[in-house]
Amino acid sequence: MFQSLDPQTQAAIISGVVGAILGGILGMWGALLGGLLQGRAWFYYEQKRNVVEARKRWIRAAQEWAASGRLYSMRRADLRGADLRGIDLGPGDKIGAKGVDLSYSDLGQAKLTGANLNEANLHGANLSRAILLRASLNQANLHEADLPEANLSQALLHLANLREADLRKANLSRAGLSGANLYLANLRGARLSVANLSQANLYSSDLHEADLYLARLYGANLEGAYLQGADLSVADLRDANLIRAKLDGVKLREALYNAATVWPEGFTPPPEAAKVD
Repeated sequence: MFQSLDPQTQAAIISGVVGAILGGILGMWGALLGGLLQGRAWFYYEQKRNVVEARKRWIRAAQEWAASGRLYSMRRADLRGADLRGIDLGPGDKIGAKGVDLSYSDLGQAKLTGANLNEANLHGANLSRAILLRASLNQANLHEADLPEANLSQALLHLANLREADLRKANLSRAGLSGANLYLANLRGARLSVANLSQANLYSSDLHEADLYLARLYGANLEGAYLQGADLSVADLRDANLIRAKLDGVKLREALYNAATVWPEGFTPPPEAAKVD
């Protein structure tokens, strides 16, 4: 019967059948693709929701840590971006107690203004771009911690362990770092103006182009430190050890030094530096 039809009718029927088949196939693939995309979107949403919920639990745990007896560890906590301003994570009054254990935790971009982190364990923690303005980190362990571009202005880090810490472009202006261990620390481009680094250990630390204007470096160990292009104007270098330090392009205008200051072999302090008794 099909053969009895005229060619135009035959072509129309064939075109309709082919169109229906193609439409069905495309519809099936469209449904399958839509389902896959919907499933992927749902999976992504669930993953993100789980991360947010887990982070909320960590924040609650941090807020309740002191009230819970200051005993349990918060190692590897996810506190990225958390608002923990003024939180007390220090050792408290109990004899022999320590600060919180936040080793290897993620505190990137966290808000910790005025926080008490005295004697806290932050070994290997991520604190990049964290705000630690006026925070207290005395005797804290920040060994190998990541703190690039962190704001530690006016923070207290007396006797803190910052060995091999990454402090590139960090703001440490007016910070208290007396007796701190900054052995092999990366302080390239860091702001340390008016900081107290007396008796600090800066052995072989990287201070390329660091701002140390008016910094107190009395009795500091700067042996082998990289100070190329650093600004040490008006800094106090009395009793400081700068043996083998790299001082190319360093600014020493009105920097104070005395007979006990040890300079690199062959280095003569410029006339703009001030020798005092």
